[in-house]
Amino acid sequence: MSWLLFASSRQRRKTLLSLLLVLNMGDCLAALEDFSEHSITLDVPVVLSASRLKQPLADAPNAVTVIDRAMINASGFRTIADLFKLVPGMFVDYQSGYTPIVGYRGATDAFSRRMQVLIDGRSVYLQPYNVVDWEDLPLHIDDIEHIEVVRGPAANSYGSNSILGVINIITRDASALDGASLSATRGNAGISDAVAHFGRRGEQLDYRLTLGSRSDNGFNFPPNYVQVFDGYNDSSTTHFASLRSNYHPNGVDNFDFQMGFSDGVRATGDPREILYPPRSIETRSGYQQFNWLHTLDQHDDIQLHYYHISRSSTDERFSLPVSGVRYWFADNYKTHRHEIELQHTLKTSDNNRIVWGMATRHESVDSPFMFRTPQSIRQHRLFAHDEWRISQQLLLNAGAMLEDDGMGHKNISPRVAFNYPITPEHTLRTSISVAYRNPVFFEEKVNMGYITGSNISQYFLSSGGVRPERALSREIGYIGNCGNGLSIDARMYNDQVSDVIWVDALLMNVPGLASLHDPTWDFRNEFAVRYTGLEGTVKYHWGANNLTFNYAHQMASAVLLGNPQTPDFLPMFQGFARDYSKTIPLNSGSLLYAKQMSEGVSFSAGYYQQGALMVLDGTAPQPLMRRVDLRLAKQFRSTGKIGGGEISLVVQNAFQNKIVGYSGYLFDRRAYLTAAVNF
Repeated sequence: MSWLLFASSRQRRKTLLSLLLVLNMGDCLAALEDFSEHSITLDVPVVLSASRLKQPLADAPNAVTVIDRAMINASGFRTIADLFKLVPGMFVDYQSGYTPIVGYRGATDAFSRRMQVLIDGRSVYLQPYNVVDWEDLPLHIDDIEHIEVVRGPAANSYGSNSILGVINIITRDASALDGASLSATRGNAGISDAVAHFGRRGEQLDYRLTLGSRSDNGFNFPPNYVQVFDGYNDSSTTHFASLRSNYHPNGVDNFDFQMGFSDGVRATGDPREILYPPRSIETRSGYQQFNWLHTLDQHDDIQLHYYHISRSSTDERFSLPVSGVRYWFADNYKTHRHEIELQHTLKTSDNNRIVWGMATRHESVDSPFMFRTPQSIRQHRLFAHDEWRISQQLLLNAGAMLEDDGMGHKNISPRVAFNYPITPEHTLRTSISVAYRNPVFFEEKVNMGYITGSNISQYFLSSGGVRPERALSREIGYIGNCGNGLSIDARMYNDQVSDVIWVDALLMNVPGLASLHDPTWDFRNEFAVRYTGLEGTVKYHWGANNLTFNYAHQMASAVLLGNPQTPDFLPMFQGFARDYSKTIPLNSGSLLYAKQMSEGVSFSAGYYQQGALMVLDGTAPQPLMRRVDLRLAKQFRSTGKIGGGEISLVVQNAFQNKIVGYSGYLFDRRAYLTAAVNF
């Protein structure tokens, strides 16, 4: 199979067509012989994230994975990050028990900066590192309606950070609950969760309130483990609350208001390490969001969207003298984002729809340790997307975004895709796009140093002038409903990413500066990377059974752009380029099976496999990971004031004692019981 990825474009197209047509030969060929528009009665998912227009999957310009409510329940996962194990090509791991790493196309480090993450249209990437703090999101997994994952660049719709794809989490509507529900989870590894949901539906006003907490002891580490990453002391507790209300006074206006807050305590540090003493990190996150939807007619509308998000972290690593030397190392910061966006959707003809809009964003961060002085920028975006049905056999999606990142970069990110239905149930898609990832505060402006006694030990010092990363992406995809409950979504891609930003080394000899860390690190455009792969999803539904199979075969290669600023480090950076191919698992996949049995009993099993890889900033290769999770649940009918409920048992990593992860942690077998009751 892998030879296909190096074949010519014509060879790839021919081989892809042949491959897709022989998959499940009997069912698919039978469907190809029937050209009736009514031959398939399966529900066709409608997605919004690929283009900002509501489209059936077969009309979308990108491959999109939908994780629906049934899959979320069947997985048995406690945390949102784990859900992305159900997406082909996604990398999910942990640096510590409360620091998930979620990326697409493997991972070069613990910061996944190349995939946009949205919650109800609100970007949750935050400065200064521009990462998602998954455990601090004021969102409970039960409040998610579904998740749309765009597999491939979508910067023409969502701007920077969308260079590899988009995760769009859609929460349950304010009217989803009319009453109350309580649930509690207990298990080994210190697992202790509790959540309460309250909601009311009215003629003009609906609301839903969630209050909860989650905690566990994190991961274990081997007794002889040499601490490199924080995490030896690994427990965490998070308290959170969220409110969503919806006011719909008439048939044309809809006002949606959301707010949330979380408060977390993260235990970290290693008693054996002077530079990583045991301590607690305190985090706080919050958001407020307002959306006004004004319907002009059946097809046209205007949306005004505003949100504010904030996060603060307090990590007083050293507050007392150590070995007679006073260290000042307080990794504290506060960050804010305000964004307002106007979007207009209109149908210009029976065969054409357009969505366009503009947005402005203000970001600020105050971190004396990282920047010495407060930093802020203002960004602007203008975007448009056109869906044109040229004929019954050809659909064109074309769009672009003009983006000013506020740091001197102005980029245009275009995309063109053609969708060709072979039959009403089988569609081929080909697309080409250009996407950019702009530098973040930490890469462009960092000035990080330690005060040791009367000296400053410089750790990071950015010289600035980093160029945006640029991705050229080409793909061929296929969407097919083969009848009898079988569907296939597959794609082959070739992405070229230039000007990849990575650390560079500086040897400094500045009066008054000492150096605990030699060298001082800078950021430069170090690599050009090529990604190629084949990935897909097969879903099969029969009777009370559901089966979802995901698979990805991926490869990467990199070349070094020029030489590092310090020639002595050339062999190191040549090694980074050589090892870049190891940052992506060659083969990965998942299998989720769910069965609804009699008397309200359901059973599900998930198998997750991730090939071996080497994270560039890691200290050792990560071995092949395999894991099986099991879930058994019993639902109870309502009786009197009790509106029913459910008891479920989940066993994670059921058939192994432990798994060794990215930072050397040990994921032991875990079991937890959840009881929920409705009122």
